[in-house]
Amino acid sequence: MCTVSYLPLAKGEYLLTASRDEKTARPSARFPVKATLNGQAVYFPQDPQGHGSWIATAHEPGFTPTTVCLLNGAFQAHTAHPPYRHSRGLVVLEVFRYASPGEWLAGFDFENLEPFTLLILQPGQLWEVRWDGKTAHSRQPDPAQPAIWSSSTLYTPSVVARREAWFQTWIRQQTQFTVAGIRQFHKQAGRDDPQNAVLVNRGDGMQTLSLTTVRHRPDNTEIFYEDLTTSRFLYQQLTPSHELRYAH
Repeated sequence: MCTVSYLPLAKGEYLLTASRDEKTARPSARFPVKATLNGQAVYFPQDPQGHGSWIATAHEPGFTPTTVCLLNGAFQAHTAHPPYRHSRGLVVLEVFRYASPGEWLAGFDFENLEPFTLLILQPGQLWEVRWDGKTAHSRQPDPAQPAIWSSSTLYTPSVVARREAWFQTWIRQQTQFTVAGIRQFHKQAGRDDPQNAVLVNRGDGMQTLSLTTVRHRPDNTEIFYEDLTTSRFLYQQLTPSHELRYAH
């Protein structure tokens, strides 16, 4: 839930890629998991501990295709004061219970939740909502511009700026954005500094456990999920038939 990149493609298509940084002692995520929320099928990797997720997507006939992604923390590192009402990962799924991001923002109860940053993507729209423990701050970045986010709970402002520089350098080197290319960025950027690299590996057991990419197109949405601890790779395409395909 700790590094997320967004790449706009032609005709409203996009790539959203999330590196999940967690303690290696945490149970492995389950993927794919399907839940029916507000009448639509939502697919996501599930954290068995909190029962939520850090990224979820839906592409159902009659609904606006939506992807939601979570990062821990808001603007700066905070001190946790548990117990909280529930896991932040459940917030990701709650968004799908509302008709639109605006309705979720107006109707959702943020109280007694640990600070987080939430990204909501729909065709032609990108929402960023940061809950700092007291106030929900929302903005709509330009969906035509690439962007990267790093969790404020793991990375200082100077490291966040350094990661932004890596991302901008990588963008200038690309002739086109591809799934393989952005996943390689998430695995290689900053590798000389494993404490702060996008593929992080710290001596205290904190490391990048998985890498998830959502590729949205007008007629389908695809999920590329890799468990980096087991090297298991899974692919899922969301179409009206909801076919499920696996690759190892």
